[in-house]
This record gives sequence, structure tokens and C-alpha cells, in this order.
Amino acid sequence: MRKLTLPKNPHKGLKIFCRTCRVDNPKCKHYDRQVYRVRIHIPGNSGSIRTKFLDADNYNDAVAECVDFERELKSNGYERTALTFSETSTDYSIVDAVVKYREYMSGESKFAHLKKNVTQGHIDESIRFCWKFVDNVALIKNIKRTRPSDIKIEDVSNFYLWLENNHSARTINKCLIAVKAFFEFLIEVENINIRNPFRKYVRKVPEQKTIESISEEEFNKIIAAVDTFNPKSTLEGTGEEKDRYRPYLKNGFYLFMFTGGRREEVVNLKWSDIYTLDNGVQTFIVENLKVKRIKKNSKEYIKYFTINADFRDFLEGLGWKEKMGTDEYILHPNRGKSTTSSIMDALSKGFSHYKEGAGISKNISLSSLRKTYLSWQNHVLGNNTGLISNHDVNGNILKTHYIDPKIMTAIEISATKKGLVFRKILV
Repeated sequence: MRKLTLPKNPHKGLKIFCRTCRVDNPKCKHYDRQVYRVRIHIPGNSGSIRTKFLDADNYNDAVAECVDFERELKSNGYERTALTFSETSTDYSIVDAVVKYREYMSGESKFAHLKKNVTQGHIDESIRFCWKFVDNVALIKNIKRTRPSDIKIEDVSNFYLWLENNHSARTINKCLIAVKAFFEFLIEVENINIRNPFRKYVRKVPEQKTIESISEEEFNKIIAAVDTFNPKSTLEGTGEEKDRYRPYLKNGFYLFMFTGGRREEVVNLKWSDIYTLDNGVQTFIVENLKVKRIKKNSKEYIKYFTINADFRDFLEGLGWKEKMGTDEYILHPNRGKSTTSSIMDALSKGFSHYKEGAGISKNISLSSLRKTYLSWQNHVLGNNTGLISNHDVNGNILKTHYIDPKIMTAIEISATKKGLVFRKILV
């Protein structure tokens, strides 16, 4: 990317603007995000200006654009024209379009009534896919001058071929959905008069993935490795050394195995979440945050983590009798500056580290504990498993993503029916 420059005494009002830092004449190194911009002060009104992002990528061409822009303004009495990058203008590059899309998704645009209720993770992923497309277009076009209306079917084809050579079928589908939604925003919200270039494409059929559960022997090895294996790991690329040990790792792994919950649900479990039902059964009742985000309303959605005999023994070992009914977290109660996010990250990376330390080569991760739990439950509850996990009643999602068809011998099934998951190891 060519670095933009200005002479010692540049043309009046001509600046270099960084779209990342959002400042004129920046000292940053975001050269691929820098453009020439002109600022024209309106005569007789010191507080009013007109601005325009320029297409030029060298100083002389930028000066020529400045002169044309000022002449245009004068001929229109300094009223806003299609040349200005204003709140209502749609005459902007594909790069600016992605910036506007992020603002829209984050609820920071002028469209307050269209604010989307989505997670920051979803926003980041969607924008990342959009930048992949822009980067691909940049291979053959000047993206500072390319407008959304300049995107052709050939650009889509080139991007599709690039995705095929660099990503899995699942990632390709997610990427195409994200970029299609980006153009829908430009058409439906920004009112750009174009047809969506991503309106038609052939979805990829992902390979049937293997669902791997964790055996009792493997789980025990991982638990033992937390006490015996070197906690230090070296990051690829930077060579930075990280300490993966946390005092709460083993208790965390047990909670995941006993509940089959998602990371945020397990990390935020409190003693006050335990309830006794009318039939005497004790269970955790927690808010199903994922469903609430999907439904996008204020209604409360709950789920249950039933407490069997082994789970009860584990909780009593953590002080259930003394802490029952309190708002203290069950896992890592003295958190200090630790956040839910940092604890989730430590559990995920810690599990993978000690899995390797246990000598287990199978492709499993912390989420495999959830799959293991639901696989065992499926052998007992069958089609009713979805009532526990809060999935669809027909079981399609469970069968596709969670249920390991290889799990359990007849003896293991019998043990499950007695209420056992993994026999508790004293820690």
C-alpha cells in the first residue's frame, strides 16, 4: 500500500485522514486506511465546513480534486452536494461502506429504530468476513475508488474461488451469509440503488463432522495432569510463554461434566441458583442467555441442571451446606479483577493444554464435556433430551452437533440409568 504524503505547505484544506484513528494527518502506520480529505470553510460562517474524501492516491491528483470540489461548492452556494461525505450521502467507497455497516450493527448509526440486538462476537465476525471480501476486491481494483455499485458478479466469483481454496465449507457459508447481509444493509437501509451481487450462490455442503465424547479414563487423565503436567505453554509465532494453571480448573471441568452447560452458564453458577421442586428434586435453574439473545425480547428463558447423587457429593465437597442460598459463585468465588470472559478463556485453554499433557491425541476440547453429558442423557431420555438441553424437540440439532453415536457400552448405559455420569474423584 502506497504511503500518502503532503508537502511542507500543502494546498489549503487538504489533509490525510485515517479511517481507523479517525483523525487528520495521523502519525499512525494504518497506511491502507488513509485517504486524502479536503475541508472547505464556508465564507462568513467560521463554524461551518464542507468535507469530501478524495479518490486520488497522489498529492497532485488530490489538489486537482480539491479545486474541482471547491468550484462545485461555489456554484451551488456551498450547499451540500452528492460529492460530500455527509450523513445522507451514499457516494462512498466499499471501504467506507464497511465502516458504516459496523456502526449500524453496533447501534452507533443514525438509524436508532433499527438497532440490532446482537453480540459483539457476532458483529466482529460479520465485519471480519466483510473485510475479507474487500481485501479480495483490492487484488484487482482500487478500493478507495470502488463504490458498492461497482461490485460485479465477477468480483463475487473471484471471492468464491478464493474462499474455496482457503476455507472450509462451514466457514465459506458463514462468510457468504455475512457479506450478503452487508449488501442487504446497503440496499434496504442506505437506499443504494443496486441489486445484491450475493443474492444467488451455491451453498457448500459441509462434511459430516465426527462428534467426539470423552471417556471416563480420558477425563481422569486430564484431571490428574492438572497436578502433574508442566503448566507452561509457548505460543506459536510470538514464542510468548503462558501459565495455563488456575486453582479452579479441576472444579470447573467437573461442573461442565455434571451440568452439560455452556461456558457462561457454568462460570456464573451461584449457590442461590439451586431450587427444590414440588416433587423434592433439587436442581439448578438458570437463565438461558443464548435463547434470550436469539429471541431478542425481555422474556425470561430458563433451563435446568439437575443434581444427581454424584453431583450432590461434589457440591457438598465445595461447601453446599454452609453456602446454600447465598449469591456466592460456585466456581472461583473470590474473583477479584477476573471477569466471566477471562475465566471462560482460562478454562478453555487450560483444558486443551492439560489434554495434551495427558497424552490424549483425540480431537477434543472443553466443549466435548457438554457433548459427553448430552450423549449420556440421550441414552436415558431419548427424544426428551431436548427438554433438558433446551434444543428443538425433533432432536436434529442434538444429533448433528452433540450426540456421539459411539458412546457407551451396555454397562455404561446401566450406570447412567442409576444416575451416574462419571464416578467422582476426590480432589
